Amino acid sequence: MNLSQQSSHTPPLVSVYCMAYNQEKTVAQTIESILSQETDFPFELIVHDDASTDSTADIIRDYAARYPGVVRPVMQAENKYRDHNLIQEYIHPLGRGQLIALCEGDDYWCDPHKLQLQADILRRDPAYTLCFHAVNRLTPDGALSPFRPLKKSGAVAPGLVVKRGGMFCPTVSLMFRREIFDSWPAFRAAADVYDYPLQVLAAARGKIYYCDRIMAVYRYAFAGSWTSDHLSQVDHRHIENETRWLALFDDETEGRFRREIDFHMTHVWFTEYRKTLDPKLRARAKPYIRRLPLRERLLFTGLFAFFALCGKPANKLFEALKKRLLK
Repeated sequence: MNLSQQSSHTPPLVSVYCMAYNQEKTVAQTIESILSQETDFPFELIVHDDASTDSTADIIRDYAARYPGVVRPVMQAENKYRDHNLIQEYIHPLGRGQLIALCEGDDYWCDPHKLQLQADILRRDPAYTLCFHAVNRLTPDGALSPFRPLKKSGAVAPGLVVKRGGMFCPTVSLMFRREIFDSWPAFRAAADVYDYPLQVLAAARGKIYYCDRIMAVYRYAFAGSWTSDHLSQVDHRHIENETRWLALFDDETEGRFRREIDFHMTHVWFTEYRKTLDPKLRARAKPYIRRLPLRERLLFTGLFAFFALCGKPANKLFEALKKRLLK
């Protein structure tokens, strides 16, 4: 459907949520990649600018003026990130679509059929609550590398989404049913991030579909990004928050995903331990390791012991083996 054919009076099937802050170098590419989508249904783009101090807001306003009814700006006069839930308070209440897709202001889509393909999958089977796909990672040196969480398209065990953590389903690849966004159980309200809690909520409520087709690019380890901020430093505050909200999720689901949560939290503490080799971080993993099945318990016990013995040089060997061991 051509954008000029869309009417602001026709409810969109898909709402695309985009959060931007000081991304003047990338946000135009983000918006263009969304507006270039070829669909047989109307869609809208809700762009939230959190009081950027560069020209990001001006770029968003320009697109809103050029595509009225399609690009819907939400402009903050003061930064809200620290004290407010941006999705819940400012973005989702404006969305009109039955389906929700995400694309943050430093990422972009690279396949014009992304929205159509994912919407078709979710419309064919109402039991699916979430669809995600393969992506390319773009690093600061300009290199692109494919990230394929699985080897082929198809249904994904819900527990795998919980087990593998938020990076398993790249945020730029996600499409949910609106009901998932409408639901705010205690664990989701307690979380300090929005993407991984949404994924586990979708996993608990229905089926998950993976499409093994690269349809988006996300910037990895760029200055100011989540990955950059967390690659080398231990974020105790975030990990403690994740520990709390996953415990609430475990209670709500009556232990249905406890094994997967134990694996995930063991992996989280192991990842942090690798950064500093602080024995206190290793100790935090022990309660989770004790509850793991024998094979996984031996795996992590061995990895912790290997790093304690060999130190940081063990990282290279681990990175070479990780993909095989964790899939």
